[in-house]
Amino acid sequence: MNTSFGKQLKMKYCEIFLFLLLLIMDISTNSQEVTCEGEQLINVDILTGHPGTAPPYKPGHVLVFRCTDVNVKMQGQRTTECLSNGKWDHPYPKCEEIRCNVPRDQHVSRLQQYFREDMKLGAKQYYDCESGYRKMVEEATCTRDGWTPKPLCAEMTVSAKCGPPPQLNNADTIDMPKKEYDTGERVEYICFSKYTLNLQHPFTKYLTCQQGEWRGSVKCLEPCTVTKEIMDEKGIDLAYANDQKMFVPHNDHITFRCQRGKFQSIDISLRQKCNDGMMTLPECV
Repeated sequence: MNTSFGKQLKMKYCEIFLFLLLLIMDISTNSQEVTCEGEQLINVDILTGHPGTAPPYKPGHVLVFRCTDVNVKMQGQRTTECLSNGKWDHPYPKCEEIRCNVPRDQHVSRLQQYFREDMKLGAKQYYDCESGYRKMVEEATCTRDGWTPKPLCAEMTVSAKCGPPPQLNNADTIDMPKKEYDTGERVEYICFSKYTLNLQHPFTKYLTCQQGEWRGSVKCLEPCTVTKEIMDEKGIDLAYANDQKMFVPHNDHITFRCQRGKFQSIDISLRQKCNDGMMTLPECV
């Protein structure tokens, strides 16, 4: 009996020792469990994660990021994964204010003159191109993808020709148009009767053929029309004429007077100027 009891007691001690050993190993393993630490978020938040967005981040844990503002752009990788060594395979990204760099290697001339001030998202910059290149637009625009359009300057094709000049509203070419024009040739326009040619920048009286395209801006400013019916509605007459209908060229003046027995009712001068077809009329009651 004593021998049997001794064997049972010995086995019991072995079981207890084994249990304690396994417990110590488990505690040691848990204390050394690998995790990845979170990093600072700058204008960034965590869009989603697998298995979740909150720590602890164990090996295999994946995070997906997004910028918190549409006016900023992400710098770095959009996703990162926790590795077995406790490091992220990519650092957390940052979202920074969108700014466009000076457009070098795009054949833009006088870069420092044109691209030196507002370079933020939405900024517009006038520019010129180097010799042998032509502008795609009048102004470059700073977008999320840099200056647009791309390219800003396109190489000229020497053989490009233009067809007949376009027909414009209220204007016609001085000379009979040809079927074909070489690069550098230009045509002059004249406005219809009573219309006034606008010669303020960027308008001109010419269109120029440039590598197969007509370039330039021609605009004819409209005259103002004053009729007897309109004047009767306002209780006014022309001060110095008896015409039933009168055209007033742009930038020209016309003087009115109140009709007999009526008096000026609103504080508007009886002498008014025509502005591209628009004129404010006085009123008498």
